[in-house]
Amino acid sequence: MTWLSPVVLSGPHARLEPLSHDHAEGLRAATRDGELWKLWYTAIPTPEGVDAEIQRRLGLHAAHSMLPFAVLDASG
Repeated sequence: MTWLSPVVLSGPHARLEPLSHDHAEGLRAATRDGELWKLWYTAIPTPEGVDAEIQRRLGLHAAHSMLPFAVLDASG
């Protein structure tokens, strides 16, 4: 079976980019906004745990079980 290659998906409201360590700082800032890791109904890493979570997801991509994306506002 051929594994899917990451692609960039763009629309009028959002842009999905293949997840990379380049997204770490923006993801840390997003998790701090409202302390999202404290929410009981979802699993969001703490700002300190973002790098490990990115690495975990990239590992799943390497194992052909996930295509992780970062979601950005369409304007960047």
